[in-house]
Amino acid sequence: MAEPSSLSGTRAPYQSSERANRQTIPKRRPAHLTTMPEYLTANQPNMLTSESSHAPAYAWTLRVPSPPRIIVPPPPLDGKGMPDLTIERVPSHDFESSGFANVEFLRTVTYGDFMTANNMVDWKYEQRRTAQRVLPFLYLGPMSAARDKGFLQGEGITMVLAVRKTMSAQAKILGSKAASDLHIQVAAIDVAGNQELIAAFPRATELINSHLSTIYDRQQVENATRNQGIHQEGGTIPGKGKVLVFCESGNERAAAVVAAYMMAMYSMDLIKTIQIVQAQRFCISLDDSLKNLLRSYEIIIQAKRDVAASSVSWAPEGPLHKARTTTKTAPGGKSVKRTLDEAYSTDIEMGDGSEYMDNSRFEGREGEAPFLDVFAS
Repeated sequence: MAEPSSLSGTRAPYQSSERANRQTIPKRRPAHLTTMPEYLTANQPNMLTSESSHAPAYAWTLRVPSPPRIIVPPPPLDGKGMPDLTIERVPSHDFESSGFANVEFLRTVTYGDFMTANNMVDWKYEQRRTAQRVLPFLYLGPMSAARDKGFLQGEGITMVLAVRKTMSAQAKILGSKAASDLHIQVAAIDVAGNQELIAAFPRATELINSHLSTIYDRQQVENATRNQGIHQEGGTIPGKGKVLVFCESGNERAAAVVAAYMMAMYSMDLIKTIQIVQAQRFCISLDDSLKNLLRSYEIIIQAKRDVAASSVSWAPEGPLHKARTTTKTAPGGKSVKRTLDEAYSTDIEMGDGSEYMDNSRFEGREGEAPFLDVFAS
């Protein structure tokens, strides 16, 4: 029989069975957490295994997919070496397709070409607390500018438009008491976040145009009573209506609303619009999300114009074209939808015009494959 060990002797450290099992069983990471190289290229032979016969054609990164960044370069230079900040009126611009009221007034607003100022060279840091004129009738600035009675009176502002968050509206933070004291019209666009701005852009444009149109009509009536006419030169607006668009800083949401207004009213692309707005207020800060939001709004505007242009543009004559454009009219004068039999009828002859269908979808779609075949040597 073995003698018990003395108290002074050494003893092996105690290990539970659970701990021992953890030491013996190797750890395995889940499949979605396995380490991968940061980027893969076709020139890396270690990416080719015995089971794969292809390699990526481009560099791949392991990150969350995101849209490409929109880089805004400096504005181009004109013949004199100065930044080209000219806003030109597009003769083919169709205001009816935009859905804005008072088409005659809108044509008057955008009539003629005018050069905007270039404040980038002489910009001072203190100017971020004041508002700047982007268009002859449209100003962009912070909340402090909307509270400055001297500025509102000196510039002849007739309406202030606040672009604020819903929480700020509930707390009445961005209310313009100074404008109310001066009997200046006050309007607001309330959004819960920046993503809701794309739905608010048309509403903001309608508010601005409705106010300017009201002043324009009022001035027309006053001049008619005096038997005088209004002559507009250099892009100034009759009636001298002016709108100040502002947010807390005047650099984000308000700047996006002004840019959206210019794209809708002047048929300008996103890059040139940002260049002109930044040339007036150099401190604007449009991050990638706001730029992509404006890019999406630009696509929506262009789609509306394309639809309006296609309805009046030349189209080939043929049985298919006639069948697609012919509508029925009820006795009351309203259009009637096709019946189910007419919708599924196969009696339409595919003649002239069929070659114009879907051809544009396949233009410029050569592209390149994302992977390349690898042949063993």
